[in-house]
Parts: sequence; C-alpha cells; structure tokens
Amino acid sequence: MSRGTRRQSGACYGSFEGLRGETETLLFYSNGRVRARTLTCDEEICGIECRAGSWVWWYENGTLSSFEPVHDIFFDGVHCRTDARVYLHENGKLMRCNLPKDSSVKGVPVRADTFLRFHENGMLSACRLAENFVSQGIPCKAGCWIGFHEDGSLKRCIAARDIVKDGVTVRAGSWVSFHRNRALDTYKITEDAVVQGIRCFSGDILLFNENGCLAERIRARLPKKKES
Repeated sequence: MSRGTRRQSGACYGSFEGLRGETETLLFYSNGRVRARTLTCDEEICGIECRAGSWVWWYENGTLSSFEPVHDIFFDGVHCRTDARVYLHENGKLMRCNLPKDSSVKGVPVRADTFLRFHENGMLSACRLAENFVSQGIPCKAGCWIGFHEDGSLKRCIAARDIVKDGVTVRAGSWVSFHRNRALDTYKITEDAVVQGIRCFSGDILLFNENGCLAERIRARLPKKKES
C-alpha cells in the first residue's frame, strides 16, 4: 500500500509497504517505469537474489541496471563478489563488478582489490593486473591498470620493461596507449630523445596516427628559471 508519492525534476518518488510491512522507497521515470527501489528483505530480482537494505536500479527500458547480490554469483561467466555492487549495460551484459579473489578473466590475470569493467559486447575493458602480462607482445606491469578496445586489442598499460614499438623506445614504468590496429597511439617519454627525427624532451606527450607516425607533440611544462 502506498504511503504517499511526490514528484521532483521529472521523477516520481514514493514510500510503500514492503513484503514484510517495512517501508521501502521507489523512484520512477517520467514514463511510469520503476527507476530504483530499496529492498526491505533479501529478494529475487530478475533471477538474482539481491541483498536486503540495498537499492536495485533499472534502465528506462526496464532492464536491470545495478544490484547487490546476497551471495557471490557468476554473471556472464565472471565471478562477482557479494559485498560490492554489480553494474550492467542496458543490453543486459555485465559492465562492472569486483572479484572475490585474484582470478583470470578472459585470459587476463586480474586483481581483486578493485573493480573491473567490460564493454557492451562482453569484452574486458579495464582492470588492474595481478601479475605481469604480455598482450600483443607488449609486457604490461603487475599492479597497474590495463585497458582494452572493444575487439579485445590492447588499448593502454604501463610497460613492465623497455621495448621498441614502431621505432620508438618505450621505457619500463611508462604509460603507453595503442590504436585498434595495434599501432602506437600515445606515449609520455621519460627522457630527452629524438623520435622519428624530431627532438623531444622528458615529459613530452607524443601522439601518433594509425600509421605509427608522430603526429603531434605536447610539450612538457618547463621549470621556471630562477631569478638571479
């Protein structure tokens, strides 16, 4: 039974009696669909047992947006932890969750101390590495974030050791990103160097086109000269 509703900024809010008589709150989209709801007890939503006291959110089209599971669950083949919110894309695919322990996800060693993200097509988008990992011949450093394009190709990481890519020396510990065709995209150099015939300085950010050619150099801030 409703205990009252009010409307604010195009959304309707209401207080209702839950399954056990406790008061629960609902939020509505302007089209009348439920946007969010508090749970007064553990409850199965869309086949998933969701935790009492948590909010469950839906997209405007009615698909589930986020929830907190009562137990660890497997969603899209990924082991999601119970004490962290699970987020879904509008198409129902897993967007974000936390792992109960360090695990291999789609062949990538993932740390469990933070979240990991997925693209709408189910491919891994970003995570922190549990150990050094080689992707497309690029050694990526453990404990650091790594990112992937929608097709699974490497997008960015911190280099675990010195490498040469497209004629450019990428130093260990430096951040580097790549185009979908695996060509070098962006690199922040850590030492003065000549790159493709252009004099560059430590801290400069180098932008490359999809052919691997240096297209732009963003100069590092030079230290202010001391007044004599």
